[in-house]
Amino acid sequence: MTMPMIRRGVFLLLTIVLAAGPVSAVDTMAQAARPLSQATPARPSGSGQKPTGPAVALSMQQAVDLALEANLGLKADRIAPAISAQDVARAKSLFIPTVSSGIQRNTRDQIPSSFFESSSSVVSSSSLGVSASVAQLLPRYGGSYNLSWSGGRSETNATSTFNPQTSSTFNVNLTQPLLRNFKTDSARTSLETTARQQQITDTNLLEQIAQTERSTRLAYLSLIVAIQNRGVAQQNLDVANASLRNTRARVEVGVTAPADIVDAEASVAANEEALIVAESSIESRMDQLRQLIFDPTRADYWAVRINPTDTVGVEPRTINVDDAVKKALDQRTDLINARKSLEIQNINIDLLHNTTLPAVDLKLSYSGSGLAGTQNVYASTFPPVILSQTSRGFGSAIGDSFNNSYPSWTYGLQVSYPIGKSDTEASLTRAQLQKQQGELQLRDLELQIATQVRDAARQVETNFKRVQASRASLQAQEKRLEAEQKRFDVGTSDTFKLFQVQRDVAAARVSELQSMLAYSQALINFDAVQRIR
Repeated sequence: MTMPMIRRGVFLLLTIVLAAGPVSAVDTMAQAARPLSQATPARPSGSGQKPTGPAVALSMQQAVDLALEANLGLKADRIAPAISAQDVARAKSLFIPTVSSGIQRNTRDQIPSSFFESSSSVVSSSSLGVSASVAQLLPRYGGSYNLSWSGGRSETNATSTFNPQTSSTFNVNLTQPLLRNFKTDSARTSLETTARQQQITDTNLLEQIAQTERSTRLAYLSLIVAIQNRGVAQQNLDVANASLRNTRARVEVGVTAPADIVDAEASVAANEEALIVAESSIESRMDQLRQLIFDPTRADYWAVRINPTDTVGVEPRTINVDDAVKKALDQRTDLINARKSLEIQNINIDLLHNTTLPAVDLKLSYSGSGLAGTQNVYASTFPPVILSQTSRGFGSAIGDSFNNSYPSWTYGLQVSYPIGKSDTEASLTRAQLQKQQGELQLRDLELQIATQVRDAARQVETNFKRVQASRASLQAQEKRLEAEQKRFDVGTSDTFKLFQVQRDVAAARVSELQSMLAYSQALINFDAVQRIR
């Protein structure tokens, strides 16, 4: 037997012995890289990575529910509607009736200014007064009213018709704008604008909820692909190590040059680096999902592991683009807010137009009064002598003031108008131009939204076709692997070619996985783009 034949025999024996290793490793890689619809997502193993805390198995919907409950950013956003509600309450407070009351006591001593006042050297007097009133700015037509009542008792040592004297006075004052402030005014404008700001705040909260839901779903998918990519990276490393062993065997029998070992070692190093990156990617994706769904106050916040239990399936979905565009134009939060902002502009324009009008105010006042106490009848002598006295109770004075016994009416019309062009007119023109600008921007936003929805629908269709194409490619690569395996078994192929085909199959499986994930992400974005930007 010649030396070349001996070398071939040794090489063939080593190849048969080593073939079991790489083939088994690549088969394991194929198992790890199979579609997620067939795989069972579990905690990755290998490379010595150990969980640092308890494992939590979560479905995608469970992750979304946790995010909507525990996400800190969403908790902060939920406070905003309460703040807006207080702004509305403050604006409404301008129309709440204001009630006031008071009491006062007065004493006074003075020198008589006339000999008719008193025969004493000092004129002394004392009085006690009470008052109550209610005033309100009416929420319609800009009117306002003020109702007041005052009563008192006074006593003096001077000559007086009533001594002691009690009094009661009831007053009504009404003011009704007839031109300026009739349709609107600053108070009603404030209430209307704050009400629409509250609606904008509520819409922003709905947008943040939808954004959180979309972010959670995408983060969940990212964690799944990171786990699957780590499995592929591990099996690629196994294939590279098997190739290195095979290359060294070839060098030992003299079939391959020693320099080929360097290439094999470089491939191993590159795959080790890829595995390290894949493991780091899992931790990063897990941190991103953890930040979205867990309450940071829990003790094991950074230690808990997340195991996704859902898989990525590819179900064909019929897309009606016209209905999706119509839904987006009705429900998109940014479009709703843009329309509300335009409504606020219109309200402010009405206020500015109102302030350019002449002020024509109708004023009406009514007063009813009553007087009681001890009424003195004096003689025409000096000093005056009391001839008789008549007493009336305080109730009589109150009755006179409310029974229209001694009425007093006042009517008036007050008109004011600035001469020349005011600053408000310039502000009104500016606001009208801004309104035109806002209307154009609204139309542009509607066009952008329609384009975004159409593009999102196109991405769904495109990625579904990608899934079909990647599956067809995978089937072709698997048939190629089957044929190469048969050639290897009969000795017409070598390990290097077999490894190449196996790597191509693994790459095809990864491509199928990526296309499935892209399709799932496209569906999530398509649903979200109809509600949020």
